[in-house]
Amino acid sequence: MSPQAETKVEKYVAAWVDSLASLLSRLTSGSWQWQAATAPDYVPLVGVRITAEGGLRGQQFLGFSAGDVAELLGIFLSEEVSVPSELDQMQGEALEELVRQWSGLAASALKPVFGEVRWQVALDPAGLAGGPSSQLLRVGDGGRAIAAQMALDDVLTGALAEPVAAAAPAAVAVPVPRVAPPAAEPQASARVEELLRQGNLELLMDVELGVMLRFGRRQTTLHEVLDLTTGAVLELDREIQEPVDLVLNGRVIARGEVVVVDGNYGLRVTEVASPQQRVNSL
Repeated sequence: MSPQAETKVEKYVAAWVDSLASLLSRLTSGSWQWQAATAPDYVPLVGVRITAEGGLRGQQFLGFSAGDVAELLGIFLSEEVSVPSELDQMQGEALEELVRQWSGLAASALKPVFGEVRWQVALDPAGLAGGPSSQLLRVGDGGRAIAAQMALDDVLTGALAEPVAAAAPAAVAVPVPRVAPPAAEPQASARVEELLRQGNLELLMDVELGVMLRFGRRQTTLHEVLDLTTGAVLELDREIQEPVDLVLNGRVIARGEVVVVDGNYGLRVTEVASPQQRVNSL
């Protein structure tokens, strides 16, 4: 159970802790709970930058130790994961997707206080920076424990500085018209997970899924986006000879070479994720 939350900062932190516990409980069919923790000796290996938009502005950084990121990815990918010194591309993308799901749950928890909050998630070495304002988020299921070091930038810290009003019905009422749509995806995921737990995978075989090819990505500024014109060229982070990604629900399930089939683009698969990883993408 999370600590008593009275200020905006405490409510914010409690929402992230409870959301991590909720996500891990769903992934493991267990019961994860908040655990008290301090961070003087915590040594992060991997950093993630989370940029807040909408009801909150600013950036948050999460740092994960080698043991914690391996445990998280092992749960998320349903396989043993080793992280000796750095993440490979597949592991990095899996961690980003896991944090996106975590962020989505946190956004739902924070909505009554801050309205609709949107997050942009990306791996970032700056997430390793602790600083005096950082704190350790830790959850456990009685046998395992997983932690992450959280640090907020000055913009987000400033937005959270004011105490929460005792009664603010107007603030709660603003986001109500948008509550229903975000709730649909977790409910659908829960139904899929229930079928998988029951061993009824055959019932899902005829479900149509939207997959896409990803040739690469890049970071760009708002100024560059607004300056786009016909004929402009954006360079991506992937060379021509490198394989492209086949993506399902934000997860890479295969990689391969682009081919042409009857005048349409196609993919000749050269690498494929394990069956369990593909099931986890549903």
